[in-house]
Amino acid sequence: MTKTSPTWGDVEEFLTADGWRQLSPGERGGRRQRHIFFEKVLPEGRMLQTHISHDRGATISPGRFNAILRDQLEVSRADLWEAVSSGEPVDRPAVVDEVGVVEHDAWVVAVLVGQLHMSAEQIEALSEQEAIDLVHQHWARRQT
Repeated sequence: MTKTSPTWGDVEEFLTADGWRQLSPGERGGRRQRHIFFEKVLPEGRMLQTHISHDRGATISPGRFNAILRDQLEVSRADLWEAVSSGEPVDRPAVVDEVGVVEHDAWVVAVLVGQLHMSAEQIEALSEQEAIDLVHQHWARRQT
């Protein structure tokens, strides 16, 4: 299973399966938290840290999800979904996916979705330059 639009709840399921510890609000200082924080100490003593949104149903953009996998969780997309489905932790060190998803600028996505009615999957398949070119071509057609 490799969902294209994971939620914060999916990430939380992974954190539970992978043995991460949720930090209490007092451990981070302050009373109010905008996010829920977690940490995991690896066998060699290195500590990983991440946080999730309180809105477990909110989806995560592909670019942000890839960055979280690579920089915070240090697992591949396949490892994350395997841990979620099996309830078993990931064997580390894990192979991390190469960066392959382009995070398009918001104005480009707004035009691709709002005016060209493209799906998230179609947009993800575009390079940064291809997406910008489509927007410019669309704007050029509207003026003629």
